[in-house]
Formats: sequence, C-alpha cells, structure tokens
Amino acid sequence: MNDKQKTIKLDDLKEFCFQVLLKEGMHEDDARITAEVLSETDGYGTHSHGTKNLHNYIRKMRAGGMNINGAYEIVTDGSSYTLIDANSAIGMVPAYKAMEMAVKKAKNNGIACAVVKNASHFGAAGYYANMAAKENLIGLVFSNVDANMTIPGAKGKVMGNNPLAYGVPAGKYPPIFLDIAMSSVASLKVVQARKDGKSIPDNWITDAEGLPTTDPSRYPEEGAMQPMAAHKGYGLALLVEILTGVLSGGGVMNEVPSWLFSMEEKNNVSHMFIVIDVSKFMGPDLFNDRIENMIEYLHSTPKAKGTERIYYPGEIEWERYNFCLKNGLVLPKDLEESLAGLQEESGIKINWY
Repeated sequence: MNDKQKTIKLDDLKEFCFQVLLKEGMHEDDARITAEVLSETDGYGTHSHGTKNLHNYIRKMRAGGMNINGAYEIVTDGSSYTLIDANSAIGMVPAYKAMEMAVKKAKNNGIACAVVKNASHFGAAGYYANMAAKENLIGLVFSNVDANMTIPGAKGKVMGNNPLAYGVPAGKYPPIFLDIAMSSVASLKVVQARKDGKSIPDNWITDAEGLPTTDPSRYPEEGAMQPMAAHKGYGLALLVEILTGVLSGGGVMNEVPSWLFSMEEKNNVSHMFIVIDVSKFMGPDLFNDRIENMIEYLHSTPKAKGTERIYYPGEIEWERYNFCLKNGLVLPKDLEESLAGLQEESGIKINWY
C-alpha cells in the first residue's frame, strides 16, 4: 500500500461493511443499519467512531462480548415512552430502532422518550440525533459508557465520559447538531495517540497518581480521562449516568466493562433518546425561520482578529459530508489500515474510488 491516502465513495464504503457483516453471519437488515450508521459517521469526519471500529466490533462478537444477531425486546411500552432490552446486540441496531420509535411517538404525542439497556457501544450519538432533525424534530441522545474518567479530587477511573448529542432542524440550513463526550476529548483519541507514539495536551488524562500528564503510553492501564471544564463536565456526566444506566435498570459506572478493552465481557451500557415535535409548539415554518435568523446572527457576529468565518454547531461536519458525497471520502491512515485488515480477513474486496 503506497503513502497516498485512499479515497472511497460513501456508498461503496457502506456496501463493503454490509458485505463483511453478512459474511460474518449478521441478519441482512441489521447489517444494513450497522453499515449505514458507521459509514455516515465517517462522512461527517468523525472517524474515531465510524467504520474504523467495525473490525473490533467483529472481534468482540467472536469473543462472546456481543451478540451478532441479538434480538432486542420491548420491556415497557406506552404512547410516549419505550424501554428496550438490547440483549447485548451490536449497538447500532437497537439504538437506530429506538430512535425510530421515539420519532414516531413524538409525532403523535409531541414528545417521546426511548431508553435502551443491556446495550453495546453504538458509535456516534450525533447520528441518531440527526435522525430526528431530518424529520423536522428535535433529537436528544445520551449514553453512559465504561468508567474511563476521573472526577475533581479523585484518583483513577470513577465514571464514564458519558456522551450527549442534540440535533435541531434548521430550515434552509443543514441541521444544527452537537455530539460531545464529557471528557476533554474522546478516549479513542488518547488510544490513537498512544498507538502513534505521540504526546498529548496535559488536560486530556491524569496519571496513576491523579495528576495531569502529556504521556498516553500507560493509558488505559493507568490513569483516567479528565472531565471537560472540571466540575461542569463531572456534573453533566452524572446527569447522563442517571438518565441512562440508573433509569433503565442497566449497568452504572464500574458495572460497565469497556467495549474495547474487555472483549469477552458484555458492554452493558444504556442509552436514552428524546424527541420533541416542534409543530406542537409553533408552526414548523415559524420555528425554521427563527432558527435561520439565529444562524444568520451567529454568522454575522464580529470576528476576532485572524478569524475568517463563524460556524454554528454541526456546520463543519455537514461541509465535510457534502464534500465526500461529491469527491469521495479521503481516509486517514488508521482507518485505511483497519479497512484493509477487514478486506484481507474477510476476502470481501473494497471498491476504492
């Protein structure tokens, strides 16, 4: 493989992932959903949570930590709420289905909530928030994760860096959306820095003594992620823990093994999906007009010296997405290597652009 970055069409990436999962034994509908969620995430440029992880998902299924065809079950169901047991299925499928249910119920009732327990890592939360936004609805997504983050005054891993995301329809503009974890950065970025032999900023992780460090070489065996904005990130992460693991009856904090570093163990995470139908509060056109005005106000804000442009949340991701639709997805080296490994192992050929 030469040093030039590989390029692939988004649809060809989806098809490759779909075929790999089919060969692995996944049901067709589940394989299609999984390939869709992961590939679209790469389209946004969020490669840390896209198809790069597919090889490790497959390894986890083979090790028994995830059920390749785990059928989710509805535990509790009402006109505006649902509780789902994912039965340790691959994370994308019950998450996608839960958001579909929440969208449908919100259109009927104004607001709806779907909660999933006994789940697995579901990729990027922002994908599911955008499922709602594309239907002219507001989407909120929360998930707890394995304990990888410290809290102010503590030493070691105490709780997850529990992500949250939102998606908001924006009229003539692409949806506003934000997808963040409550740590300074995503833990996979620290793992990648360790793999690349690179140092990191001192506000990313702490060492074995609970002190900030620029050395990722002992993470995750030692140390922990730092919460963003200290007590603020801690407080928000605790809220997500309550809305997901506690409310669902699922795993909480140290009851949640790592999806990546404990391949044989069930991940046992929980998710929450909230959808709000703006039409129940005001006409959708009026709502969109107000959001458009807000975006235009942000765009016209006086710029700091050296700044060329102001972006609203999600705007950069949509520009990346539109670029890749026209020109193909340019793959970072680690993603290219992961896909090449899947190609070699599966025998499924990648159709490079």
